[in-house]
Amino acid sequence: MDLRAGELSDRYVTLVPFDVARDGDDLRAMAEALGPEIETWPYYNPPSDWIGAWLANIEARTADGKLLPFRVSRPDGRFAGISTYLSPDAISRNVEIGMTMYTADAQGTEVNPTTKRLLLEHAFEQGAVRVQFNVDLRNKRSQAAVKKLGATLEGIHRNNRILSNGVLRSTVVFSILAGEWPAVKAGLDARLAAFE
Repeated sequence: MDLRAGELSDRYVTLVPFDVARDGDDLRAMAEALGPEIETWPYYNPPSDWIGAWLANIEARTADGKLLPFRVSRPDGRFAGISTYLSPDAISRNVEIGMTMYTADAQGTEVNPTTKRLLLEHAFEQGAVRVQFNVDLRNKRSQAAVKKLGATLEGIHRNNRILSNGVLRSTVVFSILAGEWPAVKAGLDARLAAFE
């Protein structure tokens, strides 16, 4: 299961490997503009340079193969956000999709369902048997978005992570299995047809 990809695209978005040198300023501008709206983000820890620490984390984890991040762009090339494969496990053929954040003008549009459709399709085409989503219990908006994708709620990991700001986080776990992908894909295609 090799999830590396040079580009994944359709009519609404283009995903290319995220490059801190090229895309870091766009990510920083997005995160600063969103401000307290993203307080459940695992790296959120103002007034420290939490965005710089996040970018360093992206760079280090990408280098060691634990992260495959993608820049999400609109058809005109505008930065729309980031979404990522996390902890790919080639032996068990499992991967998490997460570390997703979008600019304010991309939220609630076709950007997220399109991005997730591209990442899910690529993962299952490369032999994934399970794709997981981990969401902070406090983040109701992201939980609703993952449910809307067609993922199955598996349960809650209670108090499983201490964040950089000291918050003790509980994580809601969702998944999509390879056998469920055709139905999930059909649902996403129906959703995206409404944007045409």
